[in-house]
Amino acid sequence: MLAAAIGLAVPSALASASPVPSVPHLAHVFVIIEENNGFHDVIGNPAAPNLNHLARTFGLETDYFGVSPCCSEANYVGLLGGNTFGVNSDDPYWKNRVVAKPSLISQLDHAGISWKAYLQAIPHASYQGMCYPAKCIGSPDNDPLYVSKHDGIQNYTTAHNPFDWSRQVPIGELARDLRRGQVPRFSYVIPDECHDMHGDPPYCLDSGNIFDPQNQHLVAVGDAYVGQLVSEITHASFWHKANNAILITFDEGDNSAGCCDANPGAGQVATIVIGSHGVRGVTDASPANHYSLLSTIQHALGLGCLQFTCDTRHVQPLAKLTAITGSKAIATRVLPELNWPTPTPGLPPEPRSMTTLAPSGGGWTVQRTQLLGTSDNSLGAVAGSSPRDVWAVGNYLPDAKNANPDATLTFAEHYNGVKWSVVRTPNLGPNFASFQGLAASHGRAWAVGIRLNAQYQDRALIEVWNGSTWTIAENPQPGSVRDMLFGASAVSPSDVWVVGQKQGASGLFETLAEHWDGRRWSVVPTPNPGSTGNHLYGVDAVSSDNVWAVGQQLGAQAPDQGLVEHWNGHRWSVVPTPVSPVASVDLQGVAVSGGQVWADGEAYSPSASGGRPFIEHLHNGHWSVANLSGVGSVWTSLYGIAVVGGSVFATGTFVNPVTDTNKVLVLRGVGGHFSVDPAPDPGSGSNILSGVTAVDGQLWTAGAYDTGGSNLPLVEHRP
Repeated sequence: MLAAAIGLAVPSALASASPVPSVPHLAHVFVIIEENNGFHDVIGNPAAPNLNHLARTFGLETDYFGVSPCCSEANYVGLLGGNTFGVNSDDPYWKNRVVAKPSLISQLDHAGISWKAYLQAIPHASYQGMCYPAKCIGSPDNDPLYVSKHDGIQNYTTAHNPFDWSRQVPIGELARDLRRGQVPRFSYVIPDECHDMHGDPPYCLDSGNIFDPQNQHLVAVGDAYVGQLVSEITHASFWHKANNAILITFDEGDNSAGCCDANPGAGQVATIVIGSHGVRGVTDASPANHYSLLSTIQHALGLGCLQFTCDTRHVQPLAKLTAITGSKAIATRVLPELNWPTPTPGLPPEPRSMTTLAPSGGGWTVQRTQLLGTSDNSLGAVAGSSPRDVWAVGNYLPDAKNANPDATLTFAEHYNGVKWSVVRTPNLGPNFASFQGLAASHGRAWAVGIRLNAQYQDRALIEVWNGSTWTIAENPQPGSVRDMLFGASAVSPSDVWVVGQKQGASGLFETLAEHWDGRRWSVVPTPNPGSTGNHLYGVDAVSSDNVWAVGQQLGAQAPDQGLVEHWNGHRWSVVPTPVSPVASVDLQGVAVSGGQVWADGEAYSPSASGGRPFIEHLHNGHWSVANLSGVGSVWTSLYGIAVVGGSVFATGTFVNPVTDTNKVLVLRGVGGHFSVDPAPDPGSGSNILSGVTAVDGQLWTAGAYDTGGSNLPLVEHRP
């Protein structure tokens, strides 16, 4: 066996002498993985015409299962390594590390067989983040486009080397390689969360109940994208010249059904095999799962077994569907994406109640806030123009009668010096709108974020409180694909800045800044120093000629760097900051006080075992990075920063390693030394603080907490 020849361990308890059905040698193997739909959610579903056409035309495995009921990540790990290795969460790969275990990737490397992972939405080859865009944790929830949990390669530390990192590339390289006829022998193709049927607010709709309009829309988008990928591959010049195969599967289904050394598994899913000269119109009811798919790849490329693929008594390859029949190669065509409109919910009446927990600690008091409905209420930003005029904004999930429970709508509540109460905000578009940032001045407020338009495109959202009502502003939308806003700051009611990101047809993210001059909103050009991506997440406007914005810039390879930009009254320019030689830096919050600038966020890298809190400081023209080695766990993020008197306060979250839940984190810096501030952590589940602001010397921070149920709005106050 090749496995023994290259030193791969084959557990003797799993090695079985049962005969293995013959799998032909294949010149090229492509694997495409979709998400979170069971067999009957796809096969027979009119929203998936491409997948159903491919299943009828080529080969369909009708008794195929995922291998872990826990989560996506475990199924990707199992498909690549023949074992889930105890992975039982979707946590970052640096937490769910499979240490020193071989995988399909290391097998290919040792055998000298070419491969690439074509990953939709990663910004550059060798990207090492757990997600992209990197603003992917917080409150309200920010799902990214690319997620490492839907990859699995990085979970194996045997792949943490320059060679393997460099072969994880943006999916745009697939079309180029196909045109040139230079595709590797093994291609691992992973769509992003908007094109794999997963759902991905704020970049697209969230998933919902199977067959409801919202979920059908996601299925239709993912189906059309798979149809496009298959068509590109089967139209390539090499397709008809040799025996090649495309294997399409889903990570997990609707339950824990399983087979083949994985029972419980992850439910029955559709798996389709497309051979250039293989079977036509064939189904196979042999029990199979992701281990069977791995075994199929191993046999087709002449590799040995790994873990459960060595148990040939229970795990056998998809031999019937990969058989060579000599049939004529078919260049498939793409069936058009079907339209599944989702109802716009408007403002359904919702029951209201008050949160009950109000603990205090370390000078902080948890505020009793008002709930809109009984589902998730999450806050992400807080701002005020006086101690009796404070706003907090985010989103909520409606649960009123006849409301769409899959919708995500904007949410705002106000503090009048006595109590917090919900103030309804208008919503447009098909079921998604969310506030991410907030500014306030002289009794006015500006809430910013994202909404989807009728074409399901992200549009920059600005809503304005004029003292009596919230209205949607007419603002520019410069990105042909999407515009998104994350931060806001006001010098006065006629001098307001909002920042975020835009994306055009090239797919490259660029910085976005818009300004209100009292009469209209306009886009103000901002630099884009990163060659593969640029983002702005936070802004602090001190005066008309002194505005600071922070985010991230990305180059050709890791590590990626923080981005700081400054407005001097005439133009925006990049402010050089310390270059991180090891960890990638993502800046989320910025605060300016007494001529000094503070920025916070996260620094992350595989070698540092994940994400760490990050704060840097500009004083007298010199940047310094704060020493936070004793105040964070393996997975810690900071989202907001504020200065009161001689103290700097940064808010965020950290993962409790015992409970694996997010917990409130407040850091207080005095004289350059930071320590954990004992702010209350009210919920028994995950708790996150996102925005923080100083109002007349008082601190307010906002986020979400849970007690084992829905997210609840969290506001803490420090007078």
